[in-house]
Amino acid sequence: MRESKVRQLQIFLRVYGLLSLILFGGLMLGFVAKAPWLDEGAAGHWLIWDRVTDHVAPMLLAVYVVWSIFLLRAARDPLANTMFLDFTVWASLAHGISMVPHALESPEYHIKFLTDIPWVLIPVVAITLLRRQAVGESISVNSVRSRG
Repeated sequence: MRESKVRQLQIFLRVYGLLSLILFGGLMLGFVAKAPWLDEGAAGHWLIWDRVTDHVAPMLLAVYVVWSIFLLRAARDPLANTMFLDFTVWASLAHGISMVPHALESPEYHIKFLTDIPWVLIPVVAITLLRRQAVGESISVNSVRSRG
């Protein structure tokens, strides 16, 4: 049973890490190329918070690209990467919460309640639940073995 929960956590980390790498890597390329379809008033502006010529978003995107790579690496052995997954949960929660007032402030960013905010909160819920189940099962199995 423990193996199935660990496996589910591994799959989540791989899928989320890969999708994040594609998303943030693609957006990073959009910023580097100063893609007009991402700029204010363009069809793809809902994907970003800043103008395509601003400098803050690419720095944040670079962090998320690296984070995505480390999520993929943590998927190999999630229970051995507890501190990184704790950091991921708390940093994602803080980031998600900090986006709320900014999204409320500007009507053009209300879409963020359907895009960015849920995207960064998904790992908070998934990692917390899946890891708790995997670790809980691990403790149960070990306590039964030590009694027997």
